[in-house]
Amino acid sequence: MVLMIEYGLQAGLALVGAGMVIWAMFDAVRRPASSFENHSKQTKSTWLLILGAALIFGLGSASLTILYGGRMGLFGLASIVAAGVYLAGPKREFQMWSY
Repeated sequence: MVLMIEYGLQAGLALVGAGMVIWAMFDAVRRPASSFENHSKQTKSTWLLILGAALIFGLGSASLTILYGGRMGLFGLASIVAAGVYLAGPKREFQMWSY
């Protein structure tokens, strides 16, 4: 019973994390490069590289967690952190300065 609850929590975290990474990547792709230069400490290509790696590791970790019942893993958590940093940092700056 406890293992089923743990698996459900792991799978839920993996799905939420994968959704977060997809959302961050989609947002970074559609923003113009000038927005990153004006409001962010990193360039658009740097964020796309970070979020691209997070997307690969996040989706891989989510699929392994759901299909094989494994644990989330360090790379899956790192991808969630990378997406969270983007969504809390540069994305917020873009929204504050767009009218």
